[in-house]
Formats: sequence, structure tokens, C-alpha cells
Amino acid sequence: MSLRVLPGTRPGRAEATPTSSLQGAAGERVASERLRVGYERCADITRAHGTTYWWGTQLLAPAQRRDVYAVYALCRLADDIVDEPEKVGLLDGTHVLTPGSDGDAIAARDAAHDDGPGLDGYDLDPRLLASVRGVGPKQRLEAFEAWFRDSLAAGPGRVDDPIMAAIVDTITRRDIPLDCFDRFFGAMRLDLTRDSWASWAELRDGYMEGSAAVIGEMMLPVLEPADREAARGPARALGLAFQLTNFLRDVGEDLDRGRVYLPADELAAYGADPWSREVTPAWRAFLAAQIARNRELYEQARPGIDLLPGASGRCVAVAHRMYSEILTRIERADYDVFSQRQRVSRADKAIVVADVLARGAGTAPAFDPDVREERGGSRLARVLARPDIPIKRMPQPDEAHLRTTWRQASVPRIAKALRRAQQRDPGGWHVVGASTDVGATSVVRTVLGREVVLWRGADGRFVAGPGECPHMGASLHGCTVVGSSLLCRWHGLALNADGDRLWSPYPALDDGVLLWVRLPTPGEEPADAPTLTARPPAAASIASVIAVPGRCEPADIIANRLDPWHGAWFHPYAFSHLVVDEEASTDDRLVTDVTFRLDKTWGVPVTAEFTCPDARTIAMHITKGEGAGSVVETHATPFGVDCDGRPLTMMVEATVAHSPRPGFALARRLAPIVRPLMERTQRQLWVDDLEYAERRHLVRARRIERRAERTERPDRLGDEGGGPW
Repeated sequence: MSLRVLPGTRPGRAEATPTSSLQGAAGERVASERLRVGYERCADITRAHGTTYWWGTQLLAPAQRRDVYAVYALCRLADDIVDEPEKVGLLDGTHVLTPGSDGDAIAARDAAHDDGPGLDGYDLDPRLLASVRGVGPKQRLEAFEAWFRDSLAAGPGRVDDPIMAAIVDTITRRDIPLDCFDRFFGAMRLDLTRDSWASWAELRDGYMEGSAAVIGEMMLPVLEPADREAARGPARALGLAFQLTNFLRDVGEDLDRGRVYLPADELAAYGADPWSREVTPAWRAFLAAQIARNRELYEQARPGIDLLPGASGRCVAVAHRMYSEILTRIERADYDVFSQRQRVSRADKAIVVADVLARGAGTAPAFDPDVREERGGSRLARVLARPDIPIKRMPQPDEAHLRTTWRQASVPRIAKALRRAQQRDPGGWHVVGASTDVGATSVVRTVLGREVVLWRGADGRFVAGPGECPHMGASLHGCTVVGSSLLCRWHGLALNADGDRLWSPYPALDDGVLLWVRLPTPGEEPADAPTLTARPPAAASIASVIAVPGRCEPADIIANRLDPWHGAWFHPYAFSHLVVDEEASTDDRLVTDVTFRLDKTWGVPVTAEFTCPDARTIAMHITKGEGAGSVVETHATPFGVDCDGRPLTMMVEATVAHSPRPGFALARRLAPIVRPLMERTQRQLWVDDLEYAERRHLVRARRIERRAERTERPDRLGDEGGGPW
């Protein structure tokens, strides 16, 4: 069955303009935009499913990176269209990929365990999907291969599907040998008829030649080795090594599909039966032999890394290290590949990247089969023990051995620091969200019980004003912006950013991370601008912002941060070894030495300084250690009262991470992955810290009630109790 590349449309989208029907500059613009979209979708596919490859590609130049994504996308699409048709809309008429579905043995677990970004859909050419819906895997593969080959013959400028256009563009521009794809599709066809392999030679030469070794060859033109012919053998070995690791890791999942990618003669020789799904002595011996074979392939691939230019070498070194580490995880799990999928965590992947950047691509130590570490250890531990790595071995003490801090957390001391902070006038300025919160339509926030509308004009200018329309009081949330004006959704009244006789904007500021609005605030003298905290340069940092509401007053949020002594007890998963430097601290500054926990064994020791630039803000600056120059700003914005009259405060926290290390450039490139992890950590801490702040307010309210009762009943005697607040 052949699917010809013809002009068409996409369901649920504006009609696509066929590239082939346009001439000159117009056609070039359409083709260029289609390629841009296609490469973005290829990147999404790689990020969602090939997380190890994704991490490695972040070390490449953008042009190389997108070509790796395109090659990966081709392989992934072919695999899913044959094996997982429901993931590309072939069973239910949709175009939705759901990585969490039961059948997606590779992608779903990567996404679930690594918390990587999901993928809403492949959104393939609907004509392909229509042609293969309802037919068997053999016909689906034939149709996909025909689509690929017809697209390749047409050229990227005449392919209307963005993903396939990007794939064809990469193959053509990089001059990837076409016989690679003959072998690739040949291996795909074998998957339709074979579910077992008699020997390692048959598996390697009959199947993995086209499904693994050839992938290494496809990547060579992209990675640009100094001597392509010399690099060919190591590249093939690395492709084989990666796939064999997948086979060993995914034994249980392949059994679910009725397949065994293991040499049958060796299984028989060891007396191992994967179908029993039991970890027996015979199974351990068999799998140990396969792991030894796998490590030999990684060693055969190692010389090829030295033939690659800097960025390419580091990229491959990261993937080499991450994938080979899976074998150590299998050993550590006592060769149990049936009950759970062994993986390398995000934290460990970050450590591998840091080590490759620090040591260079070709200096990673080879695996020494004679070195056996204690159970629970790993070669990563040896990496972390090096002096140039900021992560240190600092075992977390249990509560029985944890030094108490209640004496140091002096109530009068915290109260004095809070009083001094409350004397710093914010000038009526309130934080109302992150700079990224306001886009093409307006949003409404509540501050001090009043609605405030926020929007951006066409020139990017940030505007704030009363949140209800002066005409009939309509909410201005979700309104369209035209030029610099906001159009009310009820009757289209245009509210100009500069104001008029009906409507006046509020003073507003976008500081690049946070949005500020100045409102009339009791007890505060209006200031021209808010007091901003010193931050590292935006071009050299990663910022994340969270907002969490609490039933308390702004002072309770600030008081929580003025008590660093609670950290090691209340957040043992995040902090340990906390000591306040009394000599360096003053009434207006708290200096602490603290270790940020990575796990129960490893941590990052730093020195942090807490200051309050105004009554509703407290900032923590990292002054020494990893991340020096980073800052965490905690802002408390009052927004009203609940139905019981309790005050409501929005805690807005901005973390601006920075590091002078060269490797931080990678972290910035990985910002879409790193930022959600930062936000998750922030939110986890504030689950506990809001409990602290809300409890502080509750205890204080009870004390006020008791005092009122005692005033009304002077005969009442006894201790008012209620705690130190």
C-alpha cells in the first residue's frame, strides 16, 4: 500500500497550505514554518520518550540537536505505528498519545518515573492514519514505509506533514546513507514475524543490525566525527550496547508482548526460564553473563567518543554513562527485571552530566569487573566523592541523634526580627504573580479584597487596573487585548492602558521575574517603586515562581522564614546540618550554614543569608557554596478574608538559581525540565511551612480571644496557655 504525498488538511486546525501549490517567497515561508513546527514536534517526541537521549542532546549545538530529534522521531513513529497503534490514533479515531497507557512499555514508564513532560499527540498526517486504520501491523508498516520513502523522494519542501518534513530535511541535509533505512525497515518487518531468537549471533546480526547498529551509523553524519570511517565501528557497537541494555531492562515488558529478545541457546545452557518470571540462581547467572557482554560492547564503543568534536563527544559520553549505569541498577536489584523497571533517576542523570562536563567526554573511568561495591553503592558515589564536585557525602542524622534547636529558636529573638521587618514600608507595592502569568488575554487577581486586572499590550508593556468594567461591573478576566487596550467581554468597551475619565490604571511593574502593583494600603506611604532584591543576571540564571494561598497574615509567612532553626526538624527531606552563624548574624540579617539534601546520604552544603527588604518580603541569598549568587524571594500578599473572617494571604516565592560553573549553561538549556523540578521542591516545602504559618496565626488568634475573655471576666484566673506566640 502506498500513500502519496499530496496536499491536504489537518483535522481540528486551520487548513494547511500545500507547499507544492505555492511559488517563490511564499512557498519558502510556508516550508520554513512547517519545518520549524516539525522540529519542535520531533523534540517533543524525544523529550517525552527518549529521556536519556534528551539529556545528552542538551550538550549539542542547536542544529545538531534538532537533527538527533528528527532521527529519533522516525524510529519512534515506526515503532509505535506498528506496535502501539492506539497511541497514534489508529484504534479510536483520535490523534492522542497517552504516555500513561498500559501498553506503552517504554515511553510510559520513562515519563512516570522521570516526571518528564508529556506529549499531547503526534498529530500525524490524517491521510496516513486513515489509510492504515483498521488494518494489521504488516499493512501499517508498509504504509508508513511507503509514506517515508515517497516523502524522501519529494524532498522536505514538498512534504506537508511537519514531522515528516523535518525528518526528510535532516536526512537530506546530513546526507545520511539511504541503505541505513533499508536495514532499519527490514528489522521492523522481522518484529512482525519473530518472537524469539536462537542465538546471540542470530539476534545481533539478524535483528539488531537494523534496529540498533544502524542507528549508530545514522547518527554519525549528525555528530560529525573527525574520521567517519574510524568512528563507524564504535558507533555500531554503541547502538548494539544501548539496545541490549533495553532488552535486559525490559524483559518483563517484552514478555507481556509475547517476545523474548534473549539468546535461546544460552537460556537453555544456564537452565534459565524468563517465562517463569522468577529470580533463580540460574537466572542470575544467565543475566550476569549478558551484562558482561553488554559492558564489553560499551567498551568497544568508548574509543569512538575521542573521535568526536567537543559537544558531540560530551553528548555521547553522557548517553554512554547513563545507559551503562542501568546495568549496575539491575545488579543492585539482584537481577530482578520482572517486578520493576530499573532506571537512572533525574538526580543521578544530572550528576552524570556534571561529571562529564567537569572531566571531559573521554575521561570517564571504564567499568572494572573486579571492583565490587557494597550493596546500595554505585560508581556515581565515586564521582561524587571528588573534590571538584559540590555534592558531598553527608549522611542525614536520624531524630535520635539530631541536635535540638528549640533553645536557639528564641521566641523573643524571632519576634524582634519580625518587628524590625514590619517597620520597613513596602510603599503600597504588592506582588501579584510571575512575569509569565500574563499573556495574550487578561487575568484578574485579588489584593486587599479588591479585584485587579493584569494584561500586556502589543508592545509587551505590563498594565494593571481595577478588575471590573466601569460600564456594568463585568469581570475583566479573560478579555482580549487589542493594541494597548483591553476589550470588555460583555459589550466590548475598550479600556486604554493609559486610562481615561472612566477608568484609571494602577502603578505596575514587571521586574522580569515577578509582577508588582501599587494599591492604596493602610499605614503605608505610596512609593514610586518597590524595593527589589538583588538577583543574578537573567541571562545567567533560571527562575521559577510558585503561588500558594494560606489562612494567615503576611507577618506569619515572614515569621516562618525568620525561624531557620525549624528547617532540619520540619523539613528533614530537604535540609540538615543547619547552624546559625551567630557572629555573622545581626538583628537585620541571619546567616546560616545548611546542607540541602539530595537523598539520605548526599547533600550540598552552602551558606545562606536571610534579610527583609520590606514588611512583606524576605530574601535568602546563597553567599557561599554551590549556587552562590542564587536567591529565593518569599513575598506575602494579603488578598482578603474567608467566610469565617480569617485572613487570606498568597505566598508567592521566586527562586532565581545561578552558578558560576560552566555546567550551569547546560542547566539553563534544560530549563524546561529543571524548572518543574524546582517548582515541585518549592511546593513540597510550603506544604509544611504553610502549616507552620497558619498554626502561628491560629495560636495568636486564640490568645487574643483569651485576653478578651479575661478582660470581660476579671475574676477569671489562671495561665492563658496557648504556646509562645
